[in-house]
Amino acid sequence: MQTWVEADAAGRQYLVRSGTGVVTAVAPVGIIGPDDEHTTCRVEIYCDAPHGRPGAIRYSVHPVVSATSPLCAAAYDALEQVWPIAWTVEWHRHDWIPDDLPVGALNLVTDARSVLKGLDRVALPEPAFADIPDFAEVQWRSEST
Repeated sequence: MQTWVEADAAGRQYLVRSGTGVVTAVAPVGIIGPDDEHTTCRVEIYCDAPHGRPGAIRYSVHPVVSATSPLCAAAYDALEQVWPIAWTVEWHRHDWIPDDLPVGALNLVTDARSVLKGLDRVALPEPAFADIPDFAEVQWRSEST
């Protein structure tokens, strides 16, 4: 997982993280639009553990995305077909959080919202299949001295 800080045109800092993993859930949330459908989805991504960290610790991100976004459709596909993915999420401060606070001073759970900005299928190389028999006969030979 990679992490860096960027700033928008107004100079407000936001946090960006990027990594790999798998989509473990996609759930419609938020306001219901005029067509009686949710306008937003929350995507749960199980992240591959950062290099050097134990794999037993579960890292996940839960960004939101517009239900009409191609990223939402890709998230549903990744969930259904169990693709490995590369993801990018941005944490933007809520409107009531002062602009002059550095992003490192924020509690990301309460002071910011996470927004899905990228989700791409990771292409894995096809496994190389060789003609390996299920049973290999071994002949033991006794050495006489």
